[in-house]
Amino acid sequence: MSNAATTMTAALVSAQEKKASGKAKAAQKAPAARRAPVITIEAAEALIPVPDQISKIVSHFGLDDFDADGLAETTRQAFTAMARSLSPVLVVTTWNGEENDKGLEMHLQRMVGAAVSSAYGAAQFYDNKRAQARELSSQFNEYREEDRQGVDGLENKAANARRFAAEQGMKAAALVASARGALAAYEDIIGTPWKPYVAGNARALNQQAAAAEMDALGF
Repeated sequence: MSNAATTMTAALVSAQEKKASGKAKAAQKAPAARRAPVITIEAAEALIPVPDQISKIVSHFGLDDFDADGLAETTRQAFTAMARSLSPVLVVTTWNGEENDKGLEMHLQRMVGAAVSSAYGAAQFYDNKRAQARELSSQFNEYREEDRQGVDGLENKAANARRFAAEQGMKAAALVASARGALAAYEDIIGTPWKPYVAGNARALNQQAAAAEMDALGF
């Protein structure tokens, strides 16, 4: 092999090695793919104030209380009424005379999912604001003066943060109670507990939907 050919071969090998090394380093630097958290009512409940805390929030901040059981029941009745109204359209009779309620099930799956997601989002927001209020209230240096009333008599930054967190806690707790009612309605109507959407089963859900649609159209 000539010197020129040898040089070209060596350069090619070197370039390939550098390319492979670059890919390996890029793979090491690339952040691991994050899986979206599975949103459940239990995850939301873990973030909101417990009943004893809610009582204290109502007492100390002068906020309006709410009937969690009554709110859940109101939502359950509303979802049930909605399902009954949609049933004549979404529950279809197949070519062999059987009823197919997949359309109603899919709709309620999405509606309940939205209610649970809303409750979870509110619970996360409350948890973040509670942490911020705790940080402001516990500072002993630059924020220490913010835990005292100003000369104008207005509430200070830390007090405002505590009150805002308290308000968000009440909102989150109310939305969780409402979502509980939606979950109860789903189980009453469909006969099985609602399950959160998981990205991995998207294909299975699409296949089920396609099968239900083809069956409904008599394919």
